[in-house]
Amino acid sequence: MAYVGLNPIRAAMAKTPEQSDYTSIQERIKHKNSKLLPFGKGSDDLPFSLSAYLDLVDYSSRAIVANKRGYTPDQLPPIVERLNLNPDSWLEELNSFKSIGISAVGTVQQIKAFSKQVGKQFAKGFKLMPALE
Repeated sequence: MAYVGLNPIRAAMAKTPEQSDYTSIQERIKHKNSKLLPFGKGSDDLPFSLSAYLDLVDYSSRAIVANKRGYTPDQLPPIVERLNLNPDSWLEELNSFKSIGISAVGTVQQIKAFSKQVGKQFAKGFKLMPALE
C-alpha cells in the first residue's frame, strides 16, 4: 500500500502524500477513511488505523533513495500537522470500529469482563486481541 502511495513522490511528481494526485492515499485523506484491512493471516490480525498509515507513508516519503528522484523534505512538519489532524485520534478510530461491528476494545480478559457486565456475548474481534496482549 505504502509503496504505491509513494510512487508520485519517488518520481518527483509530488513532494507530499497529500499532493499525490489520483492516488489511494489522497482519497483516504480526502474521505478520512480508516477502514484499512488489518495485517495478518486470520486469527492474529492487527488493525491498522488511518493515522498510523499516514505516519508510515509520511515517514517513508522522507527517505532519500539513491535510484529515485523525489522525497519529502525533512523541514516539512509531519503529515498529521500539515493536515491539521489530531494525533490523538483514538475517539475517531473508536467510532470507525462501531461502523464495522466492533463495540468493545481491549484484551480478551477485558472484553469478557465487559461482556459479562453488560449482559452481551461478543465474538467478533476476539481473534484480534491475543496479538495485542
